[in-house]
This record gives sequence, C-alpha cells and structure tokens, in this order.
Amino acid sequence: MLVVTVSKLVKRILLGAVIVAIVAGVTAQVVSYQKDKAPTQVKVDRSNAMQVIRPVEEKVAVTIPDFFTEYRLERDKIRSERFDVLRDMVKNSQTEEARQQVQEAILRLVQEKQREYEMENLIKARGFQDALVVIQDKTVNAIIKAPGFTREEVIQVAEVISRVSGVRPEDITISAKP
Repeated sequence: MLVVTVSKLVKRILLGAVIVAIVAGVTAQVVSYQKDKAPTQVKVDRSNAMQVIRPVEEKVAVTIPDFFTEYRLERDKIRSERFDVLRDMVKNSQTEEARQQVQEAILRLVQEKQREYEMENLIKARGFQDALVVIQDKTVNAIIKAPGFTREEVIQVAEVISRVSGVRPEDITISAKP
C-alpha cells in the first residue's frame, strides 16, 4: 500500500508552490511584453484625410492560486495516484481475500474524501472564508483561512470535525492561515 509521509507531502506542496511562482513570473513577463507591443488600431478621420493611430488596450487578468487551492490540487493529485495503485492491486490480486482488502481500502479513501469535503463546507458555512481538512489515521488537521480564532470559534470547528469524522476533540488540530 502507498504511504505518503508528511515530509513527502510538504516537499510536494513546496514543489507545487515553486512551479506556480515560476509560471506566475513568466506570465507577468509575457503580459508586460504584450503591453509594450500592444496592437494598434487605425482610424481614418475623413474630414481632413489624416490617419489617427491609437493603441488598442487589452486588460489581462492574471490569477495566482492561493495556498488553499494549491493544497487541494496537490491533495487530489496524491489521492488519484493512490487510487491508481489500489486499482492495479485489485487487478493483480491473487486471492479473493487480498482483493477484498484492497477494495475496502478504496472505499475508505472515498469515504475519507467525502468527509473532508463535508467538513470543509460545514466550516465555511460557519462564516469562514475557506478551510482545508485532512484526515490522517485517527487524527484530523484543519487549516482555516482566518487571521485568528476566538475560543468559541475553535470549539465550533472542533465540534463539526468531531461529529463528521468521529475523531475525539483532543486529536484535532486547528490552525489559522490568513
């Protein structure tokens, strides 16, 4: 079975962030170059037969994904890789018992993904801008887009996570990320 350690996950997240920074830098240079080389539009003033040339301005919106978007993309990529490995294991299983164990692992991954999604949406429904929830064995880590928390907010978030995941509140870690 594929096991992804925290350090590998952090390395993948950092690699993704570096790639996004490089793409953003190249995009900014292309946009800057395009502004300098903006196409011109020619309009003819027929009253005195002179040509009036004006540059055509284009506005290009460049969006840079934030931490939450990048993390979700990386999490989905890793999860997809895990599904691929498990599907291969189902195909290559020699015994029915081995096949059954792998199918149960696939079911756990699907349920894990569903619970994470549900917890993230319930946390956002509490008024937070964004949230990431990661279930790991018998613990849950939540990163919430907020400058900080009140004691009541932490209790509310922990209750939501505990109710959906079945994890004890003392095994839940909640972090703020502005």
